[in-house]
Amino acid sequence: MWGYQRHFRVSLRLRAEQVLKRIGLDVEPVALLIGVRRDGVEDQHPLCIEPDDERWSPVMFPDIHAKIEQAWRAHPDQHLVYGDEQSMNDKPEHIRRACISSEVKAALDIAEAGRGLRIFCSTPTLVEGHYVVCVLQLPEAPFEPFPPFPYTWMGEQQEASFLLRCIRAVLADAERALTGPDPGRSASGSGEMRPADELIREAAESFLRVPVIPGEFAHSDMFRAFNQLSQLMYEGTKGLGRLVLAKPNDPAIDYVLRLQKAVPFSQTRWVRKLLQMATRETVLVANYQSIWGLARVPNFATQPFCVDFLDQHEWEFRRGEQLLLRTRFGEPRLPQEVIATERFAENLQRLFPGITDAAIASHRAVLDQMGEQDHGSMVIIADDAASEAARLDLQGTHIEPVALTPELMARASRIDGTILVDPAGICHAIGVILDGQANAECTPSRGARYNSAVRYVGNGSVARMALVVSEDRTLDIIPLLRPRVRRQPIVDAVEALTRATVDNFHAPRNTLDKYRFYLSLVQCNAANAALDRIDAPPLQVGEIRYTGPRFSPDPHMDDSYLID
Repeated sequence: MWGYQRHFRVSLRLRAEQVLKRIGLDVEPVALLIGVRRDGVEDQHPLCIEPDDERWSPVMFPDIHAKIEQAWRAHPDQHLVYGDEQSMNDKPEHIRRACISSEVKAALDIAEAGRGLRIFCSTPTLVEGHYVVCVLQLPEAPFEPFPPFPYTWMGEQQEASFLLRCIRAVLADAERALTGPDPGRSASGSGEMRPADELIREAAESFLRVPVIPGEFAHSDMFRAFNQLSQLMYEGTKGLGRLVLAKPNDPAIDYVLRLQKAVPFSQTRWVRKLLQMATRETVLVANYQSIWGLARVPNFATQPFCVDFLDQHEWEFRRGEQLLLRTRFGEPRLPQEVIATERFAENLQRLFPGITDAAIASHRAVLDQMGEQDHGSMVIIADDAASEAARLDLQGTHIEPVALTPELMARASRIDGTILVDPAGICHAIGVILDGQANAECTPSRGARYNSAVRYVGNGSVARMALVVSEDRTLDIIPLLRPRVRRQPIVDAVEALTRATVDNFHAPRNTLDKYRFYLSLVQCNAANAALDRIDAPPLQVGEIRYTGPRFSPDPHMDDSYLID
């Protein structure tokens, strides 16, 4: 389609992956470019696919041009009449692009059925004779914890979630980038995509403009307004409370205090003063422009949308009890566990073989309690917790063994020092000052609590794990072992790369990039030899070849990370 299409596709994939990781999803999207030849262009292929390999081929799009033409003729917008001449002139092209996008997605949905994927398509952009549709494919599973909610816009039922808005922001920016000169040619040119943090913020702003109050529309930047409100202190105290979005005269609202004149969000300090009166039970009532009063909202679980201000620079957007968006220091994220329950359990089981399900549940409850506190804390889980409590007796408070419950955790963490607990969940000491020598995992970019945990865990000769919550509410689990993976996909990718040519090496190389940590020395050598062979022939005129960095074994890798 054009000379830099491969580079643009890789850029799209990387940007989508960066956006998803920054909001809290560790998934690897697949990016495609589907080019449909424009009518009247004869010297181009009817359909182009990037990448052009064995998984995707033109046979997946049977009669695509005829289907687009049929959809174009039957499109309901053909009957729309606009009030200005330019809109009427643009209407046929807008309809055609919408039809191209919908028909490409329909064909991919059929071809990829049963693979557990969600497919998203951009509106096509005309690039050198082809309407280019940007496609992202993601696994279905990550969407299940974040179901969208329905809303009505322009008389049509639609769905919204922060995750969907992030994906749409990536695709919309790809559309924009395709209109620039030589898209994909350089990392900083006008035809390239914007940074991930800009796209995430744009998605959050768009999400907070969804009309969640029936009959009203959010013309103002609610994301910015809530961020500003969360930043302000009132006489040295943080703003903690709930704000419900609703019509001022909603009969479900029981006003405790009704303002004679609403206070607009533009009066940020005034709004912050009003927030000082709010709690989770007695809430501020607001629409998209102003604060109307203080009220009780019975049966909150059945009521829609609200904002909970949790700490300075920290707030959540929710629908009843369904958490939709979490923002800290102006950075929006998906509302999910700090670490998945399954991965936390696996980490414990691998470090402490034989640990019981009851003990895992106990440690999880303590971890959740730590995350809810407004101060830093640290728990060390250690096989030698009992003997260490005795050894460090002069550097802490040695106690009679007792189960570490969330309640005890909340109280014991109010004093400085670390809590020592064994794998069974029995606490042996509180307020302990840890020792240990510095090692390669220590870093000056982190605080004393984190580095103390790294030193102590790293220097132990027995199994230990640290749960660390820093003053900025960052959670670290040390060590957080990488997930176990199946051995066979790595073996297959190495074999495929050793047989690959310059035309088809990208897929196995990308697979091995994903599994870099898990490669053995033998597999690294085989992969590097294949890449050297592919790199050896001289470049043709105009050819750009990127084989990527070579592979080397990770010293922390062992066979326990692989599943047969």
